[in-house]
Amino acid sequence: MNPFEQTFGNRLVDLLAPRVLTPAFAFWAGGLIAFWAGGHGRAWPGRLAALSATLQITLLIAAVALIAGSALVAEHLTRPTLRTLEGYWPMPLARPWQQRAVRRRATAEQRAQELARKAFHGDLSAEDVRQMALIEQRLHDLPTETASTMPTRVGNILRAAEDRPRSRYGLDPVVCWPHLWLSLDNDTQQALDQARKELDDATRLWLWSLFFVAWTGWAWWAPLVTVTGCTAAYYSTLVPAGRSYGLLMQAAFDLYRRRVYHALDWPSPADAASEPAAGEQVTTYLWRGIAPPGMRFTLSSGEKPDSD
Repeated sequence: MNPFEQTFGNRLVDLLAPRVLTPAFAFWAGGLIAFWAGGHGRAWPGRLAALSATLQITLLIAAVALIAGSALVAEHLTRPTLRTLEGYWPMPLARPWQQRAVRRRATAEQRAQELARKAFHGDLSAEDVRQMALIEQRLHDLPTETASTMPTRVGNILRAAEDRPRSRYGLDPVVCWPHLWLSLDNDTQQALDQARKELDDATRLWLWSLFFVAWTGWAWWAPLVTVTGCTAAYYSTLVPAGRSYGLLMQAAFDLYRRRVYHALDWPSPADAASEPAAGEQVTTYLWRGIAPPGMRFTLSSGEKPDSD
């Protein structure tokens, strides 16, 4: 290669290196392996070696563009894919799985009561303690209201995290989250961003595993890779990422919800008993612009009233 081609090639390798371990790269590399395993690519190494350096660099540029472009498409599909994995399906399809989740919650609650009675009498064994921990986690991952139950595990984890601020503080997270987000400090926002990124990355990993079935025509084992990859991505990556994001979102409401009151110049609830009603009023105001009759805004700290 001449000096220009060598310099350009080195820069291209530097650009490609961060993408080597991405799911998009693994997908296309798997396609090449399937193509080779199917007996279609045995002559390609010799043909590529016979090309000029300029054509080789051009092909490498095309490969990088293909990987980057497909990764961009997958990013745009992340949100609808996650909603599908949460269980936002047509009702005839979702209802049997919702009922199954409701039955699992009822069974877990019944078993928890049995273990609680044994704990009261001091009869818990080591296995009972282990079961109690698992049941508590299972119940924590499920919404308390039957109407809020989702048909999938990830959907229930995220829905349960959304329901807690509403039931405890009267604040609807869908309505109040943007206002709470703007009041958070940078460190908290970064922690939430990182948790959301991990959730999105796990969703894309599941999506790329699903896409791998496209290579079935070249390799009989491609569907096995798809099933194994989707299952592993869902249970070992997506479920923990959803749980972490849900816990952080709930913690943001637990710790910083009063900042929403302060930023709106809204009177803070006097005690825990009055907080759900106050939160419902804030939610109604933010969503519909309707304040309670006789509502008077307070002044934020450091703010002076306008003079006449």
